[in-house]
Amino acid sequence: MTLEATRSCCRQLLHGLVSQQHIALRINDLARWHGSRASAGRRPIPTNPKACTTEFLMQQNIRFGCLAAALFFAVPLVHAAPYTLSTGSGDGSVTLGVDGYGSFGGSVGSDATDAVYNPIGSLGAAGTSYESAVAIRFGTTGSRQFLTSGDIGGSSGLTNPLVTGSGTAGSSSFTFGGLSFSLQQTLATLTSGSTQTGSLLTQTYTITNTGSAASVFEMVRYFDGDLDFDGSLIDGGGRIILDGLEVLFETDTAAGTSTETTFVGITGEGGTNATGRYQVSGYSGLRGSVLAGTALNNLIQGDSADADQFVDAGDGYDITLALVNQFNLAAGGTATYTTRTIFGSGAPEDIVVTPPPAGTVPEPGTLALLLAGAGALALRRKR
Repeated sequence: MTLEATRSCCRQLLHGLVSQQHIALRINDLARWHGSRASAGRRPIPTNPKACTTEFLMQQNIRFGCLAAALFFAVPLVHAAPYTLSTGSGDGSVTLGVDGYGSFGGSVGSDATDAVYNPIGSLGAAGTSYESAVAIRFGTTGSRQFLTSGDIGGSSGLTNPLVTGSGTAGSSSFTFGGLSFSLQQTLATLTSGSTQTGSLLTQTYTITNTGSAASVFEMVRYFDGDLDFDGSLIDGGGRIILDGLEVLFETDTAAGTSTETTFVGITGEGGTNATGRYQVSGYSGLRGSVLAGTALNNLIQGDSADADQFVDAGDGYDITLALVNQFNLAAGGTATYTTRTIFGSGAPEDIVVTPPPAGTVPEPGTLALLLAGAGALALRRKR
């Protein structure tokens, strides 16, 4: 019997997941593995299954239990795909399944799930995410590829990296194109005082260039949300900049800037912002553009001459979002790319700041204003 088989048996013993007969058979394996104890002048382990169950488990289980516990706790916790993260089940909570590359969504594949959000107020929990992932391209021309073990527009199907951690955080690592990635995925609650107002998924990629030459590449955060809380996939959305942090978001309704609604927002932080930095447009055109390597157009589809960077009331559609970050990483160098997904409720106009002048590149900032605004809006909606 191998050490791994012994560890498996120990896990089963500790969790009470096997029958007495199965335990007895495993103990017989252990007896054969250790050889004849009687020939060494030691008391033999009984080989009859019934005797094993009665005598070994009832009379000598203390020593074996200690061994089982030692072996069990020496093995890291491993969760089958998809890796589930959750902030609970009440208002403002989110539960989702991610793969080892950070992709999630209801249509991505068996290693990921939809992000189910329970908005503030009387609405019940529902799915929000059709497809979410990061695409990568080396150089500045040519096609891009999604980092996912699933399938997004026919892209990828990579081997899923192992994810380990807890119910609110998971870690994984992988290599791609001469780069080594360490990914930390954390799901946290957003609160105002003691009241939960939403949830925040933070995915941080620590990237090391293991090659002998500099590597030029870009990371594209792509999100296709399906917010169906109002019974329709026709959504609104837009772009805001808060304390220097750029956020693209999708709302449950296209009602301009004044109506409180459920929303999901995304960010992309690290490296430098591409000239074609962002795009808010329809499925599946934007996904095709991301895969083809087309530059993003810095436009909000459905935003008319008022240029307030919100989809106008009544002009909603099946919204998708994309943000590009570029990197030039020296041989042996390390960089960090972070993308966040914000699940909240409120009126977008209450957290809008004036967009920067054309051509201005927003510096990385914090979520402080956004979170404070979302918290206040959520409390107001709940009253």
